Amino acid sequence: MNIHRLPRLYRALLMPRKWLGRCFMRLAHAAGVRRTKIFFSSFRGRQYSDSPRAICELLLKRHPDWDFVWQVPRGASVPEGVRTVRPHTPRALWEISTARAIVDNYNRPVYMLKFPDQLYVQTWHGDRGFKKMLNDLDPSPGYPDGKQMDLAVAGSRFGVSLYRSAFGYAGEVMAQGIPRNDALVNATEADTESARRALGLPEGAGVLLYAPTFRNETVGGIQSSGFSLDRALNALEEGTGHPWIALGRAHDLNAGADFGTARCRDVSRWPEMTDLMLASDLLITDYSSCAGDFILLRRPVILYQPDRAQFAANDRQMYFDMDECPHMAALSEEQLMDMLRRLPDLPDVSAQVGRFYGICETGRATQAVCRWIEERVAAEDDGTES
Repeated sequence: MNIHRLPRLYRALLMPRKWLGRCFMRLAHAAGVRRTKIFFSSFRGRQYSDSPRAICELLLKRHPDWDFVWQVPRGASVPEGVRTVRPHTPRALWEISTARAIVDNYNRPVYMLKFPDQLYVQTWHGDRGFKKMLNDLDPSPGYPDGKQMDLAVAGSRFGVSLYRSAFGYAGEVMAQGIPRNDALVNATEADTESARRALGLPEGAGVLLYAPTFRNETVGGIQSSGFSLDRALNALEEGTGHPWIALGRAHDLNAGADFGTARCRDVSRWPEMTDLMLASDLLITDYSSCAGDFILLRRPVILYQPDRAQFAANDRQMYFDMDECPHMAALSEEQLMDMLRRLPDLPDVSAQVGRFYGICETGRATQAVCRWIEERVAAEDDGTES
C-alpha cells in the first residue's frame, strides 16, 4: 500500500514526528546559531545538486573559512571543505537549527522550524512548469515555507507568481534567474563538449534526452517510456542523416527506469541535470519543468502528451490550458515520429516560450544570491541590521 495515496492517514501518522522534531529543534537552537554556518539541501537531501550546489560552490570559493553543511546520503561526493550529514536525522536537525542560513530547492517537511536569527533562501527546482503544486494543488498539509522564507529566487514572472500562490509567500523575490541555469545561459560549445566527455558520449552522434515526469501510480517504482525510443532514434537518424543515441532520466520520485532499448542509457542517477541538458541536442519530456530550462540553450523541445486529459484527472491539474503554451507538442506517437523526422525543419519556439513565462534569466543569479547572503552575514560583523 502506498501510504501517500491516503493523505489524511499519512498526516496523522506524521503528527508525532512533527511534535518531536520541533521540540528537538528548539533545544538545538538554544545552543546558539553559528554566524558563518550555511546549511544546504537539494531534493530533500537526496542529492548534492541543483541551485544549492551552485550557490555553495561559489560561497566556498569566496569564503573557505565558513562552515558549509550538506544533508546528503552516505557516500555522496562533495567538495573538500564541505561537511555532510545524513538527511532527516537528529544530527541533520541539529545542524539546521544552528545554521545562520538555510538554502533549499524543495518544500520543507511540516515539522521544520526556522528561527528569527536564521535566513531561509528558497531556490525551488521548477520555475516554469505546467503542474499545480503545494497550496495551489492542496493547502491542507499546511506547508510551512511561505511564512519562513526570507528570500525566494526566480527566473521568470511565472516563477514569481508561483511563490505568491503555491507557497503563500509575500516577501522578497530575487528575479534574476535560477542559479543552476547560469550554466545554460552562459553555455559555450566548449561547455557542451566537456559535458559530453564527462558522460562518455561518442563524437558525431546526436543526443536525445528523454526526461518524463512521474505518475502517481508508479511513485517509488520503475519508470517506463511512453513511446518506442528505438523508433524515435530511427526517425531522428532518417531525418538528420547521422547517428543518434538516447539518455533516459527517470523522475526523482521513481526508483529507476526501463526505457525499453539498449540504445538508451539510463542516467537517472547522474547527479546534475544541467550536465545532461548541456550534452543533449533535443529534449523530449511530457509535463516536466525541465522544458522551460532547456530552451535557454535554444535547442528543440518536444512535449509528448498523448494522455493530457488522463494526466490532469489522475495525477496533477495544470496551471493553464496546454493548447495556449507555445512549446511544440505531440499528442500521439505517430505525430511524435513525424516531428522527429522533420527535426531540422521544426521552428525555434524558444523566444515564444520565453515570453509566455516571462523568463528573466541573467546568467548571474548565483552571484546575486551569494551577495545577498554575504551582505547579511557581514551586517552581523559590524553590528548593523540587514
